Parts: sequence; structure tokens; C-alpha cells
Amino acid sequence: MLAQPSVHYGAHAEDKVAELAQLRGVQRVLPIVTSSLAENPIVRASIDRLGAAALPMFRDLKPHTPFDVVLALTAAIERHAPDLLVVFGGGSAIDAAKIAGLSVATGVRDHEALLGLRSIPDALGVSQASPAKRSIPIIAVPTTLSAAEFGIIGGATDTRSGIKHLFKSDTLAPDIIVYDPWLGAGTPLDLWLSTGIRSVDHGVETVLSRDANPFTDALALRGLALLREGLSAAHADPANIEARHRCQLGVWLAGSGIGRVRYGASHGLGHQLGAIAGVPHGMTSCVLLPAVLAFNEPVSHERQAEIAAAFGAAGKSATDAVRHFIASLGLPTQLSELAVDDSALPRVAETGLGNAFVKANLRPIQSAEDIMMILRAAR
Repeated sequence: MLAQPSVHYGAHAEDKVAELAQLRGVQRVLPIVTSSLAENPIVRASIDRLGAAALPMFRDLKPHTPFDVVLALTAAIERHAPDLLVVFGGGSAIDAAKIAGLSVATGVRDHEALLGLRSIPDALGVSQASPAKRSIPIIAVPTTLSAAEFGIIGGATDTRSGIKHLFKSDTLAPDIIVYDPWLGAGTPLDLWLSTGIRSVDHGVETVLSRDANPFTDALALRGLALLREGLSAAHADPANIEARHRCQLGVWLAGSGIGRVRYGASHGLGHQLGAIAGVPHGMTSCVLLPAVLAFNEPVSHERQAEIAAAFGAAGKSATDAVRHFIASLGLPTQLSELAVDDSALPRVAETGLGNAFVKANLRPIQSAEDIMMILRAAR
């Protein structure tokens, strides 16, 4: 059993962040803020209420968490010596904070040292955790549905090689999570919905994991039902706060498998499709998850029946149920809709073979051609 972050849900960030900082008795707080949120009134109020404890905002964040962002944030943490990090944003921002915190703890200062900190999977797709302990506490205020806030794994992209590497530590996940559905309601709907499918991916690949167990299954299946309800309602009415709240609860439960079970090829190939072709995380799940479900179907009939039922499609194909749900939200379900050049796919397949989650896929993936079969089905 892994330690869980403390989760404050249905909360107003402008009240809760200052309250939590005061309870911890901190004196120097570094706000890490996605640039699009720098002038958001809820974010500004949250930082203003920290008073003199608030340090200058770090906002130089980029999608897919490039190594240079992690190193720049590491340098900022060392320069300002905060006793608390507060990160506002999506998965890339949260992963940057997690990995930079680990970098500070291990004395990482440059590209090669950061590369040496990555987790390398074995033949079974098991990535060993770093023995290092992240020492600076983190409060995460997520504005998307990526669930990075629960991860003892974080991803960062080596732009020199185009490979997204995983970093793992039992202390990597933020200490505290604040779910503010009012702040979430300001997230653009397409980003909200697509990252919601990323969390659908968490739930599905938890159930289809080689490590699936009754504990994670129960939480993941309930999380999928909440995500189905919340995402549909948010799509119908983006201003519906209750819908945003249900989505956040769904992320929490669907993410129950993070760090507990190995995910599969939808996650693993999504890492490489994002790093190589620049496809956002949520969109990678939109196009890859149905194709991976179809690939795994011969070895997972009973598990996939439970997934289909969670989407209100009992007795039907989980592949079709998930694909139809994604399409019902106005999201793409094929690579062709994302203008991904076919010439990038062999590189995705080649680099994907070394990914921990690809190695751990329920139906073994033994060659680049196996991956190309999935990618062709996703086209």
C-alpha cells in the first residue's frame, strides 16, 4: 500500500492554499504556474493570500516537460530556497515540479545528470524507483484531469533524442492536492475533456493491467463511471460546477492504480507520440486507447466486459464503447484527425519498444511491427 496525498476536494483554492501553508508554518513559498494561468484571478488571489511568504512566480513551463524546463526550475528552487512548492496547472507543470524536487534532492544540475536519474525498465516493464527522497513539500492545484498529481512516476522529454523518460520515486507525488472545480471551470473545454480521456485511460489500463487486483479494479471502475457522467455533463454545459467536481472525483478514483499497477501500451505509446509528434497527452489517449483495447481484446474478454458496462454499454465491445464515448465529446478518435505525419510512426514504434508500459502491456508486444499494428488501427 502506497502513501496517498491528502486530497481537499470541492475547495476554493484562494482559501485552501493559504490555510494549508499557514498550518505547515512555511515562510517561503515558490508558486509554479502554467503561463496561461499567470493572470487568472483565482490563481492570483491564491498567491496574494500567501502574503510575504510568496516568492517570485516560476512560469517558464512547456508541454511534455522538456529537460531544460526541469533544470531551469531546479535552479530556481536552489536560488530561492523555498520550504514549499505550490503548482497550478496540468500534468506538464506538476511533473516539472515533481522531477525538479527530486533533482534538487539528488544534486542534479545538468542534462547528463538528469538523464542518469531516469528510471530504466527491466524486461517485464518494471521501472525501479530512485532511492532519493524528494524533500521539499508540494501542494498541487490541478487545472486539468491528467492525474499527474497522484503519480510516483513523472515524465520529462529529452529533446536531444526525442524520447520521453520516466522518473520514479516513492516520494515523487505531491503531498497535498487541492481540487477547485471553480478554477477547473476556467480550463478550456477541449483541454478539460481530452485530459479527462487521459484519466479514462488510467482507469481502463488499471483494469487491463498485468497487476490488476480487486482493490484497484473497484476504484478504477467507479472512477470510469464518474468520468463518464462528469465529462458528458461538462460537454453539455461547460459552466456546470458540479460536472467539473464529478470529473475531479473520477480522476482521483481512476488514478488509484498509479504506482500500484503497471499500465499498458496506450500510456507507453502516448509518451512517445507526444514526444515525437507533439501530440498533447489527452489527445494521445483519445486516438490510442481504442486501438490498444482492440489489440488486447483476445486476452481480456471478461475485463473488457466490465469496462464496457462502466460506459453503459453492457454486452457490447469495450473498444466501440470507449471510441463512441470519446467521439460523443467532440474529440478525435484517429491519428488522421490530428494531422500526424505517417513518417513519424516508425520512430514512435522504434522508441516505444523501450518504454516500461509498452513492455508491460497485457498482450505481449514483441516487435516494432506489433506496435505498427496498433498505430495503423489508430490511423
